[in-house]
Amino acid sequence: MKKIIRTIQKEFIYGGHLTSLAAVGILTSVTIIFNQEISAALLLAGYSISQIVYVCDRYKKTGEDSLTNPERVKHIENLKKHFLVLMVFYLSIFLFFLTKLENLEAILVILFIGLGGWLFTDIFKGFTVNIVGFKNFYTAFFWAWLVFLAGFYYHLPLGVSLISVFMFVFLRILLDTVFCDIKDMDSDKREKLKTFPVFFGEKKTLMYLHVVNAVSFLPIILGVWLGWLPLFSLALLFFYFYGFYYLNKIKEKKADARRLSYTLVDGEQLFWPLALFLGRLFI
Repeated sequence: MKKIIRTIQKEFIYGGHLTSLAAVGILTSVTIIFNQEISAALLLAGYSISQIVYVCDRYKKTGEDSLTNPERVKHIENLKKHFLVLMVFYLSIFLFFLTKLENLEAILVILFIGLGGWLFTDIFKGFTVNIVGFKNFYTAFFWAWLVFLAGFYYHLPLGVSLISVFMFVFLRILLDTVFCDIKDMDSDKREKLKTFPVFFGEKKTLMYLHVVNAVSFLPIILGVWLGWLPLFSLALLFFYFYGFYYLNKIKEKKADARRLSYTLVDGEQLFWPLALFLGRLFI
């Protein structure tokens, strides 16, 4: 029983589920901000497309991650024989809930997000060899499209309100992905990828990330000030301190960059709906 529980825990952390649940957190947050009814079909479609992209990507690059992410590589290697079963499982879930969206624009957006994730490893990853931080901007851009996915699903107008939330999500994911690159510095150097930590070094990168952490909330503050977003959206400002904590935590000598990335950083978006719910109650 203990072995089963341990395997489930490892799968949750190293199998991409926390990352995929972040997609659920983003979609739920948009739903709360714009006062819509939560849709299980939308959330599960977002979760499953993230899992499909994640599983494909990780199974392709286990060799590249063996030095910087040994725990994840070991877990994935143990499950490699079940790769086809996992893919059929996630693809079946995705296709089932995709038909439940019943909205052509939303269907096209989620397919666009999935295509963007799938193409990165095979085609666009090489751009990071020449363009500093390309991987981070690319990833943040496609994750932020979850905002438009929810917007199209709920037939919300494509205006400044949605764009404000899009920019907030883009900047928070940019912060997260650059931070996570700190643990991958050695493998990225070998591949000659110009990530921010490789190009600027860890110390300067952390300085820049503190700026991004603060600036990421300007779209929310501006949106509330100009009446584009509800007042309780300001509850998201709590995550400035959340980001400030892990950006300083990694400076400690015994800090584990991988553990911070897999748990605290990847799990941030899960707490957004809770903050918004409490904000709606008390603000």
